[in-house]
Amino acid sequence: MRMVPIAVLLVALAGLSSPVSAQAPGAAPSATSIPAGHIRAEQLMDRDVYTTDNVEVGEVDDLVIDPAQGQVTMVIIELEGRLGLTHRHVAVPLQRLRIVPGERRVTIDMASAEIRSLPPLSR
Repeated sequence: MRMVPIAVLLVALAGLSSPVSAQAPGAAPSATSIPAGHIRAEQLMDRDVYTTDNVEVGEVDDLVIDPAQGQVTMVIIELEGRLGLTHRHVAVPLQRLRIVPGERRVTIDMASAEIRSLPPLSR
Protein backbone atom coordinates (compact mmCIF):
# COMPACT_ATOMS: atom_id res chain seq x y z
CA MET A 1 0.00 0.00 0.00
CA ARG A 2 1.42 3.38 -1.00
CA MET A 3 1.22 6.12 1.63
CA VAL A 4 0.17 9.64 0.60
CA PRO A 5 2.13 12.58 2.07
CA ILE A 6 -0.09 14.84 4.18
CA ALA A 7 0.53 17.87 1.92
CA VAL A 8 -0.84 15.93 -1.07
CA LEU A 9 -3.76 14.78 1.05
CA LEU A 10 -4.68 18.32 2.08
CA VAL A 11 -4.62 19.53 -1.52
CA ALA A 12 -6.77 16.56 -2.58
CA LEU A 13 -9.26 17.10 0.24
CA ALA A 14 -9.54 20.82 -0.54
CA GLY A 15 -10.46 19.97 -4.11
CA LEU A 16 -13.25 17.65 -2.98
CA SER A 17 -15.24 20.40 -1.29
CA SER A 18 -16.58 21.98 -4.47
CA PRO A 19 -18.08 20.40 -7.60
CA VAL A 20 -15.67 20.13 -10.51
CA SER A 21 -18.41 20.50 -13.12
CA ALA A 22 -19.16 24.07 -11.98
CA GLN A 23 -15.63 25.24 -12.79
CA ALA A 24 -13.98 26.34 -15.98
CA PRO A 25 -11.69 23.71 -17.55
CA GLY A 26 -8.23 23.89 -16.00
CA ALA A 27 -9.40 26.10 -13.11
CA ALA A 28 -8.18 25.13 -9.65
CA PRO A 29 -10.93 24.10 -7.20
CA SER A 30 -11.57 26.50 -4.35
CA ALA A 31 -13.82 26.85 -1.31
CA THR A 32 -14.69 29.74 0.93
CA SER A 33 -15.55 27.69 4.02
CA ILE A 34 -15.47 24.18 5.43
CA PRO A 35 -18.92 22.59 5.61
CA ALA A 36 -20.41 22.18 9.09
CA GLY A 37 -19.50 18.85 10.66
CA HIS A 38 -16.41 18.36 8.47
CA ILE A 39 -12.88 18.49 9.83
CA ARG A 40 -9.55 19.13 8.16
CA ALA A 41 -6.98 16.35 7.98
CA GLU A 42 -4.63 18.55 10.00
CA GLN A 43 -7.12 18.47 12.88
CA LEU A 44 -7.22 14.67 12.85
CA MET A 45 -3.49 14.00 12.66
CA ASP A 46 -1.77 13.04 15.92
CA ARG A 47 -5.02 12.71 17.84
CA ASP A 48 -4.89 10.07 20.57
CA VAL A 49 -6.82 6.89 19.76
CA TYR A 50 -8.87 5.25 22.52
CA THR A 51 -10.66 1.92 22.37
CA THR A 52 -14.19 1.11 23.53
CA ASP A 53 -12.68 -0.13 26.80
CA ASN A 54 -11.17 3.35 27.28
CA VAL A 55 -7.53 2.37 26.70
CA GLU A 56 -5.22 4.73 24.81
CA VAL A 57 -3.55 2.57 22.15
CA GLY A 58 -1.77 5.13 19.97
CA GLU A 59 -2.44 8.04 17.65
CA VAL A 60 -3.62 8.85 14.15
CA ASP A 61 -0.53 8.79 11.93
CA ASP A 62 -1.82 9.05 8.34
CA LEU A 63 -4.83 8.78 6.06
CA VAL A 64 -5.36 6.70 2.93
CA ILE A 65 -7.32 8.17 0.01
CA ASP A 66 -9.12 6.26 -2.72
CA PRO A 67 -8.56 8.62 -5.68
CA ALA A 68 -11.27 6.90 -7.74
CA GLN A 69 -13.88 7.76 -5.10
CA GLY A 70 -12.20 10.95 -3.91
CA GLN A 71 -12.59 9.89 -0.29
CA VAL A 72 -10.50 9.03 2.74
CA THR A 73 -11.08 5.31 3.23
CA MET A 74 -8.55 4.15 5.82
CA VAL A 75 -6.87 5.64 8.86
CA ILE A 76 -3.34 4.59 9.79
CA ILE A 77 -2.93 4.26 13.55
CA GLU A 78 0.49 4.20 15.17
CA LEU A 79 0.12 1.68 17.98
CA GLU A 80 2.23 2.34 21.03
CA GLY A 81 4.00 -0.32 23.03
CA ARG A 82 5.56 -0.05 26.45
CA LEU A 83 6.81 3.35 27.55
CA GLY A 84 4.96 5.02 24.67
CA LEU A 85 7.39 3.81 22.00
CA THR A 86 6.04 3.02 18.54
CA HIS A 87 5.16 -0.64 18.32
CA ARG A 88 3.73 -0.82 14.77
CA HIS A 89 1.18 0.69 12.42
CA VAL A 90 -2.24 -0.70 11.53
CA ALA A 91 -4.90 0.41 9.03
CA VAL A 92 -8.57 0.60 9.94
CA PRO A 93 -11.58 1.80 7.95
CA LEU A 94 -12.48 5.42 8.63
CA GLN A 95 -16.00 4.31 9.59
CA ARG A 96 -14.61 2.50 12.64
CA LEU A 97 -13.62 5.84 14.26
CA ARG A 98 -15.82 8.22 16.20
CA ILE A 99 -14.44 11.68 15.59
CA VAL A 100 -15.75 14.64 17.55
CA PRO A 101 -14.56 18.05 16.31
CA GLY A 102 -12.74 19.92 19.06
CA GLU A 103 -11.87 16.80 21.08
CA ARG A 104 -8.23 15.77 21.37
CA ARG A 105 -9.06 12.09 21.08
CA VAL A 106 -10.89 9.74 18.75
CA THR A 107 -12.52 6.49 19.72
CA ILE A 108 -12.27 3.34 17.66
CA ASP A 109 -15.09 0.81 17.91
CA MET A 110 -12.74 -2.00 18.97
CA ALA A 111 -11.51 -3.27 22.29
CA SER A 112 -7.79 -2.82 22.97
CA ALA A 113 -7.08 -6.55 22.47
CA GLU A 114 -8.83 -6.49 19.07
CA ILE A 115 -6.87 -3.54 17.66
CA ARG A 116 -3.59 -4.95 18.98
CA SER A 117 -4.35 -8.23 17.19
CA LEU A 118 -4.61 -6.55 13.77
CA PRO A 119 -1.83 -7.39 11.32
CA PRO A 120 0.88 -4.75 10.96
CA LEU A 121 0.77 -2.46 7.96
CA SER A 122 3.60 -3.05 5.54
CA ARG A 123 5.11 0.27 4.61
